[in-house]
Amino acid sequence: MDFDDVIRARRSVRRFTEDRVDADTLCKLIEAGVQAPSACNLQGWRFRVLGEEEQRRMVGLGAASVVERAPLAVVVLYPRSSDAYHDEIQSAAACIQNMLLKATELGLGGCWVCHLPAKWRLRRLLAIPFHYDISACVVFGYPQHEPRPVPRRSTYQELFELERPRVTWRAVAKFLYVRQPFRPAFIERRFTRRFEN
Repeated sequence: MDFDDVIRARRSVRRFTEDRVDADTLCKLIEAGVQAPSACNLQGWRFRVLGEEEQRRMVGLGAASVVERAPLAVVVLYPRSSDAYHDEIQSAAACIQNMLLKATELGLGGCWVCHLPAKWRLRRLLAIPFHYDISACVVFGYPQHEPRPVPRRSTYQELFELERPRVTWRAVAKFLYVRQPFRPAFIERRFTRRFEN
């Protein structure tokens, strides 16, 4: 598959068949991820492959339900940073994007999941050391059906002019909500968005 085709074919997939993702395929996904750029070439990525029980418990704590349904779920970690531009987030994000593109090339579906329990809960559940930041959970599997195309909201030509961002009540509420350390799990489950893919 041509690289441009891979970019255009990649879509978030949340419905998978029951087929398992084998260890060789997992290695290819991780290998693609660690080829990403990282701040100061630290290459600090670490990966926690979840077991079925851990996936189920994460959803019970408020993670998106796709985490439990997926044949393969991987939590991506990166060493904490005090940098004002959050280089650990940027480095981990580049890694995750590479993994998702590789999954598309291999005929897998994937989804980048940030709707997760509060970090302190997840850290305790997975016994993650304090000096690693939890970036996201990425799920993979074979799609139940061909993902439908999702049109982009703007053409690339429209994105060259930077508009002045507007502040909305919704944005303020979300900003405050995600910074609460003790988010109730029932609220997490109640407001999980549902998607078709």
